[in-house]
Order: sequence, then C-alpha cells, then structure tokens
Amino acid sequence: MAGAKQDTRQKMINMMYLVFIAMLALNISKEVLATLGLINDDISQATQDLVADSGEKYTTFSNNANNEYYRVAAENMPKIQEVADEFYSYIETLKQSLIASGENNYRMAREDKTTGVVDTIVDYQIMDKSQFLDELFFSGEQYTEKGQEFIHRFSSFPSQIQTVLDGFIAADLEKDPPTEELPEGEYADFDFSFLSDLNQRFAYSENVLNREGKYVQYLNYHFEGFPLIASLSKLTKTQSDIRFVENKILENVISTINAHEGGLNKYQTLLESSKSSYYTNELVDASVVMGKKDSNFKPSRVELYLNDRSLVSGRDFNIAAGGVQLNKKFSAPGSYKLTGKLFFERNNEEQSVDVAQVISVIDKPNDAVISADQMKVVYRGLPNDLSISIPGIPNNKLSVRATNGKIRRKGNKFLAIPDGDKVGKSMRIFVSGEINGATINAPGQDFRIKPLPAALGSIDLGSKLGKFNSGEIIREYVPAGMIAAKFPEDFDYNLNVTVKSFNIKVGSRAAIPIKSNRIKDSRVIRSYLENASKGDIIFIYNIDAQVRTETQVIDNVKVTDFALTIK
Repeated sequence: MAGAKQDTRQKMINMMYLVFIAMLALNISKEVLATLGLINDDISQATQDLVADSGEKYTTFSNNANNEYYRVAAENMPKIQEVADEFYSYIETLKQSLIASGENNYRMAREDKTTGVVDTIVDYQIMDKSQFLDELFFSGEQYTEKGQEFIHRFSSFPSQIQTVLDGFIAADLEKDPPTEELPEGEYADFDFSFLSDLNQRFAYSENVLNREGKYVQYLNYHFEGFPLIASLSKLTKTQSDIRFVENKILENVISTINAHEGGLNKYQTLLESSKSSYYTNELVDASVVMGKKDSNFKPSRVELYLNDRSLVSGRDFNIAAGGVQLNKKFSAPGSYKLTGKLFFERNNEEQSVDVAQVISVIDKPNDAVISADQMKVVYRGLPNDLSISIPGIPNNKLSVRATNGKIRRKGNKFLAIPDGDKVGKSMRIFVSGEINGATINAPGQDFRIKPLPAALGSIDLGSKLGKFNSGEIIREYVPAGMIAAKFPEDFDYNLNVTVKSFNIKVGSRAAIPIKSNRIKDSRVIRSYLENASKGDIIFIYNIDAQVRTETQVIDNVKVTDFALTIK
C-alpha cells in the first residue's frame, strides 16, 4: 500500500495539510515576534525609570558640590555619565538605523474600531528578517567595520568605567589620606568590588560555545540570522544594562557618603511612614528606623521657599536649636512644596543641606453637606455648576469624570455639561481624590438630564414700550417689534435666547414664515397689518430659537406661542 499511486483527490488533501501546517507556523511566528516587541517596550520603559533616578542622583552631587563630603564625587561622577551616555547613544543610533531599514520605518496605522481614532504603532510582527543587520555586521566570515566597532565599544565599556572609578578613588585618597588615628581617613572610603558581578552583563569572549558544541564568533552567536525584533530587543537590553551599572555606582557613592558623614550627631529611633494620617481599618505601614538628630545644630543661614515664594525669617519661620521652626498660616487648602537650603559651617567652609518637603493643608469642617436627592438635575448642553468635595481632601487633589457628558474645572468648582442628545437619561458623575499618596474613589451619583424649560415668546418694542405677549396692542406698533424669547424668572440660569425664525398670522389671512426675528422683514405682513382691523388676532407661533453658552450652541430651544389683539 505504501507504494500505491495516489489519486488526484489524495494529492489535494495532502497539499491542504501542508498549507495548513505552514499557516499555523506563520501565525505562531507572528505571535512570538509581537511578544518580543512587547518585551522590548517594557525594557525601554524600565530603562527610562533608571535614567530618571540617576538624574536625581546627579542633581544631588551638583547641589552639594561645595559640601566637603561630596566634593570629590561631584567632580568625578559626571565622567561616569559621559561614558554611559556615549555608549547608550551609540546603541540608540544603531537601533534607529535598524528600524529605518524597513518600509515606513516598520510603522503602521491603527484604527480604534470603537472611537475611530487612528494612531501609529511599530509593527513588530513583520520584523522577521535578519538581512540588514547581517550585512551591517558581517562580510563573509569576517566582521565589517561596523561589526568591529560594536565589539570594541561593548568590550571596552567596563574598563572605561573602571578607569573613571580609579581616578575617583585616587582623588579621594589625596583629599583624605589615612592617618594612625584615622586609618580610614576622616571622610568616606569607597568600595566598588560589587562591580565584578555587574560587569558580567558585559562579559565578552571572541568565541562562544553554541548549543551544538561548536565555537562561533561573538557577533555570529548573538546576532547573525536572528529576526530583526530579536536583535532590537538585545540592543535594548544592552542599553538597560548600561543604565543599571551607572545607577548602581551612583547609589553606592551616595549611600557610602551618607553612612560616614555627620559623625557629630547621635542615633535615635524615629517613626517613618508613607502617610501623615490613616483611615480607620486601614493598614498602618509605619516603620521604626534609626536616625540622627543633633539638638545643638543651628544653621548659620536659611533660604526657604513655599511654592517658589520666598519665606521671611522672623515672620514665617525662626532659626532655633536643632533646625528651623515654621510659623506660617495657610489661607487655602492644598499641597504646598517647601524647598530651599539650610547652610552651616563645617571645616571652616560653608556647606548646605537641601530642603524638599510637602505640606498638606485641608479645610477645617465648619458646615454640613446637604443635598435633596430628588433635585439632582442637570440641563442639556449647559455648563451646570457643581460644588464637589471629599472631606479631608484638598480641592486641587480631586478628579471628576462623567458618563453622557463632560466635566470642566472652574476655580474651586466644576461644570457638568451633559451631551445634548441624552435628554431623559442620567449623567453619572464619579469623584476620586488623592490623600497621603492613596486614591479614594467615591461612589458614582446619578443626575437626571432635563431639557431646557420653554422660553416665553413676546414682541419686544424696546425699553420704553416694553414686551407684549398677551392682551391688546396698537396696530402701528407691531411692524417695529422684534420677536424675543426669555426663560422664566425662576430658572436659575441667565441665558440669552436668539430667535432665528417664526410664523405670523394676521386675522384670517394666510400665515407667513419669516427667517429672522423682525416682523418688518416681511413686506406681506406689513401689508396685512396696514389693512388689519380692530379686534383682529395676531398669532405668532413655530418660533425657532437657539442659546449660545461658553461651550456650545444649543439649537431647537422651545419657545411658547402667543397671540395679541389689535386695539
């Protein structure tokens, strides 16, 4: 049977199986490519967090350049940044050239099927080729100049870092030589032995043993023949390693300085917490820690700022033993940033300590919040005023959102603007706030969306004669009048209503539409009025009007019909 000749039908079935298996393999391949792309993005984001943290540490060195403990570090740590930035930028340029090698830079348009919004994303699923990087790094069995440059930069990075650290340690020993009384010197001694483990991230050997038990060259092992997204992810990982090593060096230097400086102070226990207050039934995560506090410390001078505004000594604060005592009242709730420097003398030099604190101020409760549940109403299209608060949370820490409409902040209040086509439905408003680093989410509340009340129509004859919407009117007055509309006096919003058109009927004559708000714009109506008799009824109806607010124009505002009698 094995040698039996297959008929046409069997050949077609076999071919379909092959196609099916190939398509299945292709789909799995695209999923793998997309997964590598997501991993690449995650590593990039984590690397940016390292960059931000290192930036704060460099700022610490810069701000304390005149501090005896920090001086040598402040002079040498920027050299670490230069080495790291140079290698990082080289890798970034290489990555951008890889992305630029594809049509449209491997980017594609993506449309949100729900909202219709179109954005652009990197299409990782088509990054399955290796040709560009292969041609960039390899020429036959040899490396190209670009390949050799990558090897040189990668393998020399640890030694470049070590050269900077050797210079740093030499400068530190020169500034603070050991003595018989102080074998470790007066200040900090630095130990970078931990780098031997970190440098394994940049371990390099010319040949690498592969899974088949054969030695291949370093670049061939790591990059040759790999899909583009795999190579891109490896380069992103290298960038992450650069920033990781840089950050660990900075962290080691700062922690070493902090562990040795301030020897005059004595340790004591302090209570450290992530919040200034806690809610009932909430886990208290405070820690008892060791800290230093010198009751004899008194700064020689102080520069303090509250939200970038200078504070005045003797009025806003007093310099006292142990530090600075604030003497400040706050007229409004909110979060206030206290920044500046405390200056003191040490070793006949003026040194400083940065101040960076946040003071949270909330209103003292002095009234009750009262609302009538049946009056929770908002009007379509209008910016409805809302007073929103969560007890204990400053107004500037509140976030408000809504369904079936929008919320806008207006000073310490909010405006609720329902969608114009949602009359009869509810606008659900959600409020959240931040206090002590935690987010409080209040239950949503429903507000009925009602249409605007009917405006009252009238003939407006100016300030002297007034408005007419019932009773009698002198015939000669009518052509000079304008059709006006105004909301009832008990409506809480002062809105201007503009009449766009109306229909007018005089006596038994045919009704005439007028596409404005002026009666005299119709020659026919002027003729009807000239021939009208006492007792004829002037009927004005089908009034089309609109309201213009700060945010939008509301059309089809309902206006009442009215009738007048010629006297």
